[in-house]
Amino acid sequence: MSTPMASVAMDTACPISPSTSATSTSSTISYTDSYARLPSRGPSTHAHIIDVGDYNANGVTGLLRLQDAAVTTLHNMSAEILETFLSPTINTFKAVFGKKDLQLVIWRKGLEVLVSAAAMGTFENHSSMKAFRFEYLAGFLIGYDGSWHLKVTATNAYCTTKWPDVWAGKFEDRGGVTKMSVEVEQMAMAKRASLLAEYMLETKFWELKADVKTT
Repeated sequence: MSTPMASVAMDTACPISPSTSATSTSSTISYTDSYARLPSRGPSTHAHIIDVGDYNANGVTGLLRLQDAAVTTLHNMSAEILETFLSPTINTFKAVFGKKDLQLVIWRKGLEVLVSAAAMGTFENHSSMKAFRFEYLAGFLIGYDGSWHLKVTATNAYCTTKWPDVWAGKFEDRGGVTKMSVEVEQMAMAKRASLLAEYMLETKFWELKADVKTT
């Protein structure tokens, strides 16, 4: 597949909506106001900081939004890191969490965001194959009003170890038991993204070493 992420899916937002309180429709996802720019009562399509203490204690019965998990991970790393990620004066932001062969990547270029994963929540670098394998991958477009639009999700996708190729969406199916799958339908994307969000919170990637680069 060689189609850029931003062009392979419908321009739709993640369909999970928080209630007018600081919880989602599942009534078990609590948000905090620990970061003023992302208020707990913000619009449903915006990102929110999840109360990880409450989440760890009570779990969740509904779908999680991946944008919430992404900003929560960055915020729990540090408020300054999240501020950098959201800054309009920063053109590119890439945070790589974890070990060399098992990592989580949150990458923004302009208004596009990629969250990548393999083995539930990370990507794998197969040096012998000269390829990255993404067990889970999701692409967003952030609107100028701060809304996040889920554009595409994919599973078991391979790409060369060149990050520009990853960003361009040059993924391919290299066979095996599990075939590559690309979702563009709204609910299918939301479900796939929720799996990654859940793993990110349970793994607490913010407690791992991270390499952050910006331009």
